[in-house]
Amino acid sequence: MTTSKRALIPTFAALRFTTGAAAWLAPNKTARLLGLGSKHQQPFTTQLFGSRELTLALAITDSASPQLRHRALQLGLLVDALDVVAAVGGIRRGTLPTRAAVLTGGGAALFAGLGVAALTNPRRDRARP
Repeated sequence: MTTSKRALIPTFAALRFTTGAAAWLAPNKTARLLGLGSKHQQPFTTQLFGSRELTLALAITDSASPQLRHRALQLGLLVDALDVVAAVGGIRRGTLPTRAAVLTGGGAALFAGLGVAALTNPRRDRARP
């Protein structure tokens, strides 16, 4: 493996992590930096969220890779927990209407519960040692 290929994965991971952390920890500043500040960008923002959900759904249903399925369930649980925390924070800051918080945070809590149930199911499809 070449040095440039060895550097690619950690660099790519660092960029994704930085982008995600910035969007999560400083959503207003990040939105302004990305030019997402008006209600006209709301469909795009929703599609970004949808991309994440579609990707997790495909990984969870991949019967060819039990390890991928298990990891996707774990990562989905993390995402859903962070979404619940974000919804609560939105209510506390007054930046998220109660209805939106209940629908998004409640949906994330439901998904988290389903993820926990799938991960604790004794009939897991994990590869046998």
